[in-house]
Amino acid sequence: MKRYLAIPGCLLLIAALIRATVNAHWDTPNIWVAAVGVLILAVTVAWNWQEVIEWLRDPRGIFAVTTGISVAVFVGVLVMVNIAVWYNPWSIDLTASGRNEVSPDTRRILGRLQVPVELMQFGRDPNPLVEQLLRSFERETQRIRVEFVDSDRQADLARQYGVIRNGAVVVRSGEKFRKVDEPNEQALVTAVLQATTAEDRVVCFVTGHGERGITDTTSAGVATLAATLEASNYKAERISLLEGDVPSQCAAVIIAGARQPYEKAEMDRLQAYGDRWGRVAVLLEPDPAPSFAEWVRPRGIDPLPGVIVDTSTAGRTVGSGPRSPLAVRYLDHPITQGFEIATLYDGARPLHTIEMPEFGGKPKPLAQTGRESFATTVSDATSPVSGRDTAGPLTLVAATTIGNGRRTDQEMRIVVFGDSDFISNAYLRRQGNRDFFLRTVAWLLGEQEATIVAVDPRENRRLELTERTRAWMYIFNLGLLPLIPLGAGILMFIRSRR
Repeated sequence: MKRYLAIPGCLLLIAALIRATVNAHWDTPNIWVAAVGVLILAVTVAWNWQEVIEWLRDPRGIFAVTTGISVAVFVGVLVMVNIAVWYNPWSIDLTASGRNEVSPDTRRILGRLQVPVELMQFGRDPNPLVEQLLRSFERETQRIRVEFVDSDRQADLARQYGVIRNGAVVVRSGEKFRKVDEPNEQALVTAVLQATTAEDRVVCFVTGHGERGITDTTSAGVATLAATLEASNYKAERISLLEGDVPSQCAAVIIAGARQPYEKAEMDRLQAYGDRWGRVAVLLEPDPAPSFAEWVRPRGIDPLPGVIVDTSTAGRTVGSGPRSPLAVRYLDHPITQGFEIATLYDGARPLHTIEMPEFGGKPKPLAQTGRESFATTVSDATSPVSGRDTAGPLTLVAATTIGNGRRTDQEMRIVVFGDSDFISNAYLRRQGNRDFFLRTVAWLLGEQEATIVAVDPRENRRLELTERTRAWMYIFNLGLLPLIPLGAGILMFIRSRR
């Protein structure tokens, strides 16, 4: 029985090798297990040294020793290869469409990264397709680290980055981040560039006429929005059209709830900025606040008089009343693409898009109320009156593009909101308000449809199996394949008997 003492020694040694292969390194437990295994083998050899010598003189013993050495060398090579691949990820995509690897442009951009980047996928469980895409980014450079974040267990982290959809990916580099709700290669590499660039895009807020202030921390201010823009790699600054032209560094101009009308000189300066392919967001309030109709109407968006009243129960479900309508319908536009979360407004002015505006362009409604809403000029109206009020659905947000449709850097972009409470400190974090406005800013700046990477569609080719094919596969795998080693054994037995 003493010769069988080698069995536990061999098992311990094999276990140490397997564990080292899986973990890609030798740690203290591995070393101890291997050492005990070698010690047991040494004791067994010393205890049975006469039998070992006789066994080695036998050709069969020599064959067993050489076989064991070959197996040990083979396992050692596997361990080394596994460790090398672990520290230097490498893969080959053999699909015809190359759908499992990134494009050459993406590879070039990732290869130039100089700072660490985290790709955090949020959700209850990892999305395999998103995980595969993120890992393909990780394989291109050691500066990218992929992480899965459980949205339920780390709800605070999800709220910090404004994640409200499972499967969303946050691209973070230092203090800057970008959130990608619908991860694809083009969106992710664009987010990587935006999060790693040292240049901040300046978003200018006009002041001087009672607009909401970016330093105002009260419920009516927009300090929370300014902080959100800063965290999203934008820089919020105040400007005054009373003092001069729109500064050249302004990538977009925001007019957030002016309470007094602008002077002609100010409107001329706003027009001059627009003529330079400017990007403007105008957030209005109902009467008697100025409507800027003389400026936006020739460009295809007509602010209507009155206020929107929503008689449905939609507002009550989120703790609001009839004068706080919800946008429950979104129309096709880059800002709204894939966006399905209701947005909340308070005291909103209805908008109308003009089919053929004086200055040209392509005005489009973006967000609308439900059918159980109406616009009225009566302050205490609770139900619509035929001939006096306008029945829903009513447009809350509209956008237009004027200029060269072939080049995004040679066109004026305007977005008009029928409400400015939408982005106030009191409302920004309610429903999908924050995400919707960040999408608006991204579109104004031309980031949402950036063509940084040319990614060809990757065809996911699938082999459709019929019932007949599956039946034959079942017969072959469970019926014929097991017979091969059995037949080989019978053949060897017959040949050994001759």
